[in-house]
Amino acid sequence: AYVEVEPLKGLIVKSNIGAKLAYWGSESFTPLAYFNSVSQNSTNSFYREQNKGLIWNFDNTIAYSRNFDKHSFGLLGGVSAYSEGQTYLNTTYRNLPINTFKEASMNYSVAVADKVGGGGEAVKHSVSSMFARLNYNYSEKYLFTGIIRKDGSTRFGSNNKYGYFPSASVGWVPSLENFWPSNNVVNFLKVRGSYGVTGNDNIGDFKYLATVSGGRNYTIGQDSLRIGYSPNASANPSLRWEQTTQTNIGFEATVLRNINVTFDIYDKKTTGILQDIDIPAYVGTGKPAGNVADMENRGVELELGYHKQIGEVNFSMKGNVSYLQNRVTYLGMGKKYLDGGATVQSTAYSISRTAVGHAIGSFYGFQTLGIFQNQQEINSYTNKEGTVIQPNAAPGDFRFADLDGNGKIDANDRKFIGDPTPNWSFGVTLNAAWKGFDFLIFGQGVAGNDVYQGLRRLDIGNANWSTKAMSRWTGEGTSNSFPRLITSDPNKNFSNPSNFQLESGAYFRIKTMQIGYTIPKALVSKANLNRVRIYIGSNNLYTFTRYSGFDPEIGGSSYGIDRGYYPQARSFMAGLNVGF
Repeated sequence: AYVEVEPLKGLIVKSNIGAKLAYWGSESFTPLAYFNSVSQNSTNSFYREQNKGLIWNFDNTIAYSRNFDKHSFGLLGGVSAYSEGQTYLNTTYRNLPINTFKEASMNYSVAVADKVGGGGEAVKHSVSSMFARLNYNYSEKYLFTGIIRKDGSTRFGSNNKYGYFPSASVGWVPSLENFWPSNNVVNFLKVRGSYGVTGNDNIGDFKYLATVSGGRNYTIGQDSLRIGYSPNASANPSLRWEQTTQTNIGFEATVLRNINVTFDIYDKKTTGILQDIDIPAYVGTGKPAGNVADMENRGVELELGYHKQIGEVNFSMKGNVSYLQNRVTYLGMGKKYLDGGATVQSTAYSISRTAVGHAIGSFYGFQTLGIFQNQQEINSYTNKEGTVIQPNAAPGDFRFADLDGNGKIDANDRKFIGDPTPNWSFGVTLNAAWKGFDFLIFGQGVAGNDVYQGLRRLDIGNANWSTKAMSRWTGEGTSNSFPRLITSDPNKNFSNPSNFQLESGAYFRIKTMQIGYTIPKALVSKANLNRVRIYIGSNNLYTFTRYSGFDPEIGGSSYGIDRGYYPQARSFMAGLNVGF
């Protein structure tokens, strides 16, 4: 809801308030179950969870705009407030006199010991802001926009609660200048540049304080259980806003009257990245939060659009492509990389490592040099002293590269083997219309990234393998890329992260395709209708990729590690649009 008032010409005062109130939860019933003679679920249970969330924002602005001669300017100032919170309750009843979920209810009387409940409230996250903006242009040829923000967050202490974030952009339209020659090649040209700073407080609540939590219980003596409390992490009163600074230079142009071109070069630097800090376990607390890293993204973006009327066919096309180079530039005083990183089940080492000079979350592991085809090849793989490097290997196992030359395969033989961040992103949209028929197709894709194919659960011996395992090594000469299958994995063919598990994540997907027909108005008007359109279409129609997993588009939050993310469904539809 909002209210807007114009007390003077060109002066607008506006207040806007919005809220989202959400309720959600779940219910489940676990019946008695006897799996075998020694394994059973001897009690039933009924579980119910109820959650409530409230988000609201309140914005107030005052704006003034005026034009005189060839000058045009607008000034805006305002304040904004945002808050989000959540509460939850859960209850479990055990030993109910029922057998099915349909009969489940919390109206049954059960022993006090069979009632287990809990609840809590999430810490309210609030942000308050003040901002101002100035727009100015002269004769539509010289353009300027300047913005300043002051944002405060409850996630930072009094030392750095507020952050200041300025930005400015300028533009010049040389095609409107008197010196610009009249031509049919470049019909419009605007050159522009911008610089801006934005903030991020996505670190969780109260990370700047040394908070204490319960649930760390202790047994004292034989039967005495004590509720335990301990520190979550040490305090960091200097915790501050993560900042991203971006510089952008580009242009917009219309060429040959039907072609639109947009081009940008950007340099984006993120400093003070909010992350948990690794500390030794003997400290006895969790990981404190800090501004621990810097990162840089550089790239170019190009967009082309074309529109043309060819006879009775109205045709348009729009395509875009972008190139990105991601690099970590700082991880703290004297620190070249962060240990740990993403893992999957039963891997002997972490799969990724974030290091200075490399992309964030880069894959880190072993380099395979083919497969031992016989015992002689194993015996011949020695160091300079003649010591066999992989004495426990058998024919069909991977030959791992001994990078440090110490005569054995260990953690020091790992290296950077892949990048989960796509270097290239692209998309294309085609539209065509002819005599009531219309056609739309949209596709998008990425290239230059790797995906760690971690579908196989190594900790479950009878889990399914992908069909690639059909081409595994079964004897000398049968394969030099997929090793033998053995449950114990003595050579760590599968538990050692290596280039074997990496696959190209490149794909191009037809996201949307639709064909429609609009019945001539002369016919539908007889039925007192204004417009009738019939269409058929599909989403995620086809994906062009060499990736062997379910879906190469697994998302950025996974850092390129496919643990079996559910694939996007292909759907078909038919529809009818009727306008009265």
